[in-house]
Amino acid sequence: MYIAATKRKHDWQDFTLILPTVSVGNVGQLAADLIISTLWMERVGYIHHPSLLPVAGNNPFAHEDATSCKLATCCEVYESISAQVVVIQQRAPFIKGKRKEFADWLSKWVKDKHFYRVIILTSTFAQERLDYQMTGSPFRILQSPSMEEQSGEFFRTKMGWKELERRHSFPAPTPQQVAAEETGHQLLYMPGSGIAKTLYENCQEQPLLVFMMFVSEGDNAQDALAVADQLNAWLSLIEKKDKQSKDLESQNFAKGIVEWKVPMSWRLVFGSRFDQKLFQ
Repeated sequence: MYIAATKRKHDWQDFTLILPTVSVGNVGQLAADLIISTLWMERVGYIHHPSLLPVAGNNPFAHEDATSCKLATCCEVYESISAQVVVIQQRAPFIKGKRKEFADWLSKWVKDKHFYRVIILTSTFAQERLDYQMTGSPFRILQSPSMEEQSGEFFRTKMGWKELERRHSFPAPTPQQVAAEETGHQLLYMPGSGIAKTLYENCQEQPLLVFMMFVSEGDNAQDALAVADQLNAWLSLIEKKDKQSKDLESQNFAKGIVEWKVPMSWRLVFGSRFDQKLFQ
């Protein structure tokens, strides 16, 4: 269920929902972190569902001079009124066998809120690419019919985004064979993308875009920056800066098309540093 954290009523019919899924490298979630932190988004609610493992921890978006204490839970909802953006950030994995149950509930919740458009951020295994996917852009998109009608040509010509190639079988056919097959017989192959495919199929009547990147597990901070930059080039969430960004670790800023404010929680993505005294 969704539990509001404020008494204010929220009308999100003119808002864009950004929904990252738990996927390979957590690229969508990291990109959402950048958006939430940079826009200083307000946490307006929580999502509690039996499909999610319970989590409680420190506020990942606290600042160095923060004096108030806030807890983070397994799934939270953030809002920026000025940018007209809502972000759902999921921090906990699914209980085994419960993933589809959550995806179905979330699909219904998204429909009930009547968002202006929905953007699913996800990633898929780079090692599963076909030969002709090895070069060029690492980004792929999927569009609902209403999103295709609304912005499809813009995505192809202005943004240069490619539609995810569908597969008729596995191993996958050649591009010539793909072109020869009818679309209805081709399958979406999105390994490692979590519930993105289910959400996409459940919300076909919504203006919905799945934005995907081919990645591998590791330090995926740069991949998240690339996804956030691509999203910002479309939505203009953050104003572009002419000056060069300073050092990431000392200034807490990342270098990109815009200056993204990196949350403090990123400092411990790989755990704390070892004690130098161990080697003295």
